Amino acid sequence: MTTVLAIGGSAAPDDVVRSLTGGRPARTADGRALVLYDDPAAAVRDVTGYLRPRAMTMVRFGLHIGDLSAAGDASAAGGRTHGVATRLADLAGPGRLRVSPEAAAALGDEVPLEPAGDGSFQMRKP
Repeated sequence: MTTVLAIGGSAAPDDVVRSLTGGRPARTADGRALVLYDDPAAAVRDVTGYLRPRAMTMVRFGLHIGDLSAAGDASAAGGRTHGVATRLADLAGPGRLRVSPEAAAALGDEVPLEPAGDGSFQMRKP
């Protein structure tokens, strides 16, 4: 299982990716920026560290865990796991992290989450 963090709402997603130091950069087949992690808590720490000094950012994040397609090839990321993460990033509010139920279960009580009303969760503002 891999943790996938999708980035949305940024005119410069590559700059956001460079600011996230705990994962491995990747892209979806259509060019969307992703960061892959071995641990969902590491992804949350990265997002929190990114958002804390940027109170007015429009960047949105989506977090999901699952199996990678394309044999785990980060240069050609695709499939359901990445699709869920990118949809969650699209649904997240500006400066927020939206988390799938699977990622929320893996995080447990480690991260303060609130239901988003559609089965996913949103991290409370850092």
